[in-house]
Amino acid sequence: MDLYEELRDALRNAIKQHHLSGLNISVRCKALSAHEAIGRTEHTDYPIIKGREVMVEADFQGAKGQAFTDEFEQVDYLIEDLLTIRLNSNRKRATFISGLNAVFRYLDLCDKTIHCKDKEPVDCARHLSDAIGTFKKVLLIGYQPRFLEVLASGYSTRVVDMDQDNIGVNIGNVMIEPPEMTADAIQWCDVIFATGSTLTNGTITDFLNQAKPVIFFGVTIAAAATILNLNKYCHCGQ
Repeated sequence: MDLYEELRDALRNAIKQHHLSGLNISVRCKALSAHEAIGRTEHTDYPIIKGREVMVEADFQGAKGQAFTDEFEQVDYLIEDLLTIRLNSNRKRATFISGLNAVFRYLDLCDKTIHCKDKEPVDCARHLSDAIGTFKKVLLIGYQPRFLEVLASGYSTRVVDMDQDNIGVNIGNVMIEPPEMTADAIQWCDVIFATGSTLTNGTITDFLNQAKPVIFFGVTIAAAATILNLNKYCHCGQ
């Protein structure tokens, strides 16, 4: 079964099980400003501050679900609309995933669907070793500045990112590599530490069913990690 259809089936079952079907309940999606998404931070190198990504937030009966993406729409959907929208673009996947996170959060089926703020991203990075454990060679999928600072200082690290402005940049003696190097980097590493944004950009399947352990990080993957039984790291998420 297609991964997104598996997520959709899980949402369909949750709607049925919790008697949400047929109710005129909307899922309201909007893009947050950088300040709304991550609060006040002394660092200006996060993709959301640089304008490379936005945080889409869905609100379902007061429960919030978020997803990082490079494309978004501001829209209200009835809850059952999420079962039929075509997931053929980052924009639509971001809407669906944030909505899925919001509904599952409302039903207490997942947690940490809201991004940490202010000084918490730094604190989150400080606890990376708790998730990585004894692995020595780490592949970071998606440039996360605070994570790379920690990884570069304590592990053999490679980074693959989709942002053309980041590719080729050397940070902490680690050069950011293009997506074309993904397969080579996977073969090299002991563990894959991948952004949950792979769920919105459609590349998540590149990191599933690998011979290497995979840990997905961030709020985007919240509900999907529960549904698909994926390893997740989100130390300071709310």
